[in-house]
Amino acid sequence: MWMRSLLVSAFWFVLVSPAGAQVSYGEKAVASNAAGITLVAMDFRFDGTAPSEIEFAFDGLAYGVYYNRHPLMLTYVRGAQTIGSKDKLALTDFSMSGWIPFRPFTGKKDSKVDFFFPIGLQSDYRRIQRTQGSVEVDAFEYTVVAAGTGVGASAPVFRGILSAKGLAYYGIATRSFGFDTDTSAIMEIDVDWISALLTDKFGISLGYSYRWQKWYSDLGQLTGDSFDFIGKHHAFRLGMSF
Repeated sequence: MWMRSLLVSAFWFVLVSPAGAQVSYGEKAVASNAAGITLVAMDFRFDGTAPSEIEFAFDGLAYGVYYNRHPLMLTYVRGAQTIGSKDKLALTDFSMSGWIPFRPFTGKKDSKVDFFFPIGLQSDYRRIQRTQGSVEVDAFEYTVVAAGTGVGASAPVFRGILSAKGLAYYGIATRSFGFDTDTSAIMEIDVDWISALLTDKFGISLGYSYRWQKWYSDLGQLTGDSFDFIGKHHAFRLGMSF
């Protein structure tokens, strides 16, 4: 089910993504595609009142890859953390986001700073599983599809484009077991610098993201327990622009 949701989201993201492959700075153009590696510092924990046996807490590092086709971003990371002498938590996180800019105020035509209001979609899949677990409740596994808006700006900086944006999302969250649909709230800040330091077509890409997310579950409606989870992370990206 999570894969189907991601594919549907990818279809819409491709539709809203611009066809152009470059953005300009001054009289030159900078490639808007980038790919590389990412390091993510995770802080994920249980935020409910249910029995401790189902609690998960992941506060380690995760490593992975990313692809940025402005304004489409794909990220995939994996991580592991020891929780006992013979048990570990294994984390898998895949996120996909895309947005379109809304510019109600055009401002001065010769201004180098571009202010906009992004309207975005995001789909993310997170699984945290005990390696010794044998039943579905031993894993946190959710797929989220959410919509949101925020504010952003970009400007030419040192043979490249520096952009920053912040968005707040809210959407549906589907867990791997059960038939109910839960919800999730997300706040995300992204800063990217895509350059043409090497040639007009190739350069260095640097990026940083902060994401806060909460998963609201109604799993405990019969028992009166709360099964909510909360997480935040800092992601650092290094790649090649093309």
